[in-house]
Amino acid sequence: MSVDEPEAPMYVYESTVHCTNILLCLDDQRKQDVLCDVTVLVEGREFRGHRAVLAACSEYFLQALVGQAPNGLVLSLPQEESAHGSTVFSAVPRPQ
Repeated sequence: MSVDEPEAPMYVYESTVHCTNILLCLDDQRKQDVLCDVTVLVEGREFRGHRAVLAACSEYFLQALVGQAPNGLVLSLPQEESAHGSTVFSAVPRPQ
């Protein structure tokens, strides 16, 4: 492309609901146990989830998940963490 040639116009699409749609789709996948790659144990209860989502939302999970083998990963929340975490995880029970 020479200096004198005009550039083709660039079109950008911005969505105000894209982020929400992604999170809704990830939650639907989690509810159906689709592409879930981690189980979190909280006070004896199991919660399935996506490692990338947990790591993106929490420094605690990022540190716990980095470097772990991807298959069959199970994390147990320590007692001091589960006192705070059980409230959060009770909102996302494992699908039946």
